[in-house]
Amino acid sequence: MNMFEQNTGARAEDVVIATDSVVFVVQKGDLGRAIGKHGANIERLHRVFGREVEVVENSDEIGEFVGNLFRPATIERLDNANGTVTIKVADKDKGLAIGRGGKRVNRARMLLKRLFDSELRVV
Repeated sequence: MNMFEQNTGARAEDVVIATDSVVFVVQKGDLGRAIGKHGANIERLHRVFGREVEVVENSDEIGEFVGNLFRPATIERLDNANGTVTIKVADKDKGLAIGRGGKRVNRARMLLKRLFDSELRVV
């Protein structure tokens, strides 16, 4: 996380390292700084880590955080009850929200569990 913060000037609150990617959760308001002008910071970190680098903006509000996880997919409905977040994604964005091999939805499940102790259900 230190390398990320030194290269971007953004504050990383959490990091998830997978076999093919690194996902940083940045402090609210630091997303633009983390990405850099024309994605320069992401490209530099991609070269350093040798894998895909993704950045997600954190939020104290679970609904906003879920929206950030799935951006740019359109979330039509979000229900949060009994430790389970259920989302309905627009039909045109289902593939985008799930990701190749379920990568995006699995990443979202892991981050929701770590940061909010909640489960995720996509309908």
